[in-house]
Amino acid sequence: MLRNHLLVALLIIGMIMVPALPRAHAASGTYFDNIVVVAMENQNYADVMGTGTGSANAPFIASMLTAGATIPLYHGYGAAGRSINGCSAGCYTALISGSDQAISDGYSCCINAPTLMDSMTSAGMTWQAYCESGCPRGNDHFPFTGFNSIHNSPSIFASGSVSTANFVAAANSASPSSLLWFTPTDGHNMHDNSIQTGDTYLRNLLVGSTGSLGSPASGSLLASNLFQSGHRTLLLLWWDEYDPAPILFYELGVVKQAYVASSDLYDEYSILHLIENNWGLSTLTGNDAAAASMTEIFGTSIPPGLTTSFTVSPSNPVVNSPVTFTATTVGGMGPYTVSWDFGDGATATGAAVTHTFTGVQSYTVIETVQDSSTPPKTATNSQTVNDKAASGGSGGGSGSGSGGGCLLCGTFPVLSSSMWLLVLGGLLGLIGSLVLLTIRARAHLGRTKRRMTHLDR
Repeated sequence: MLRNHLLVALLIIGMIMVPALPRAHAASGTYFDNIVVVAMENQNYADVMGTGTGSANAPFIASMLTAGATIPLYHGYGAAGRSINGCSAGCYTALISGSDQAISDGYSCCINAPTLMDSMTSAGMTWQAYCESGCPRGNDHFPFTGFNSIHNSPSIFASGSVSTANFVAAANSASPSSLLWFTPTDGHNMHDNSIQTGDTYLRNLLVGSTGSLGSPASGSLLASNLFQSGHRTLLLLWWDEYDPAPILFYELGVVKQAYVASSDLYDEYSILHLIENNWGLSTLTGNDAAAASMTEIFGTSIPPGLTTSFTVSPSNPVVNSPVTFTATTVGGMGPYTVSWDFGDGATATGAAVTHTFTGVQSYTVIETVQDSSTPPKTATNSQTVNDKAASGGSGGGSGSGSGGGCLLCGTFPVLSSSMWLLVLGGLLGLIGSLVLLTIRARAHLGRTKRRMTHLDR
């Protein structure tokens, strides 16, 4: 009987205590319920993102800027009087702990300080951090293994087999973690490779080599469950170091589209404060407590309308010579599909194309651009191209160049140099014939006069 009473008492105590224990769940936040961070490296803002609308160095990132928000004056080494030292390592520790912890590259475990991960765990939230291909840079680019409280966490994945596929699988989970972090190797994150190849790497990770923002390919991150309708997931592309450093936020329907912030008050502490504010977590240090939390990136905005134009080179094309057409498109949502109608029955696709006209006449060239929004938007532009005959001169077809072989082509541009040679040859022949006839006529006249004089005698 006593045993039964004890069992009932233990059961009651268990029922009372279980709700008090932290539970892992996807917490509903003010602006997002999940955040995905991809950590890139060591590039200046302008080289990757221009003035905020994109750079030719990174066409995929440029397409993301039309659908997301960015901060051209984001300070990787601290803002508003705050300083972040010891980067790379110090920048990473600042982002997750509110301090650079006075460390530098090559530091060993372990730092005794609270982190964002500790705050999330205490609130019953989950996180996962992935480091590609065995994490060759260790703590420097992957701070999770550098703090005493979390370095042995089962939420860390840093073995040699870790790849983007593992990261996408985590995003496809039925219950994905509230925070997912991915650190690529230095051969992929723009540290040791070019901006162009890093841009391609991000495209393959986020939408796939054949996908787009409007239609991500199967197996890509943006095609995963975490980014499907019904999920509020913020994607953060963050670059460690440099001032200003690139940064991009993407979350359809929540982050403003094509938004370029003018503030110069943001740094790693601002990102940390943004995450803390979103989930109602306490700040960790005076740095993140004082930092502005970037909330201006959220809200509705109307992206600029889709417009396009193109240049023709050379501007005065010559028949049977190649002409280059280069499109410039702004607004809408990239990437863009560009098609051409050259007015002579020929067509082409691509932002920059070359075409050769075979007739001396005017052609109406039409450029059509379609963006990646749903439904897609379309813009067109047209120009009249006057294709002229080759002049043979150095003045670009004007006939006024000093080195040309066609003196009258400017007056009669429809005749080619070879035709003028035939004409001049004919004229010279005619003149020669006239001269010969004149000489013969004068000789004949002289003989006739002599005969008349002889008869008179």
